[in-house]
Amino acid sequence: MTFTVLARDTRRGLIGAATASRSLAVGASVIAVDPAVGVAASQAWTNRALRGRLLTAMREGSTAAEAVASVPSWDDGHALRQVAALAWDAPGAARSGESITAWAGQATATDAVFVGNLLTGPEVLEAMNDAWVRGEGDFADRLIEVLRAGEAAGGDARGRQSCALLIASPEDTVLDLRVDDHDEPLAELARLRTLSMIPVEIPSAAR
Repeated sequence: MTFTVLARDTRRGLIGAATASRSLAVGASVIAVDPAVGVAASQAWTNRALRGRLLTAMREGSTAAEAVASVPSWDDGHALRQVAALAWDAPGAARSGESITAWAGQATATDAVFVGNLLTGPEVLEAMNDAWVRGEGDFADRLIEVLRAGEAAGGDARGRQSCALLIASPEDTVLDLRVDDHDEPLAELARLRTLSMIPVEIPSAAR
């Protein structure tokens, strides 16, 4: 029911997530960040608590892969969950439960993880990956373009309704935008990004 990207911009020192869905208020339930640790997502038949469990595990020393692999021990409904995690260093990871509605899957790239369920097909994640690999420039706009590529390739098989964008530096969340219910949620997210007037960069004194 949702497609999501977790990614980091090592040059600018930023980490973030972006998500889109035919569900109401996807940003409230799917993605989360701990600026000191990384980003996480829980979707499909969402268990919101898993986001915190993943981030806590990474804070305590687990890799993203180890944290994701722990989900079956934390959640009796793991077969219905799709989760992903990405820390500031090391590869990201994702897991799709065996009972998630098709099409569902995950993919990884350098500095990024892509997950989706109830999609039109694998071409959605492939398009998201391609957009990430070729993307340049501002990190926030790059994540929005990844979502746009996923939607253009088919996106959520049911249509569109909401989306969200979340970005952090190692010290704090620097951008948190949500579109909870809109006919063209990605266009609205891009508009809000423009209105935010926040240069998504770490001040030179903090580098």
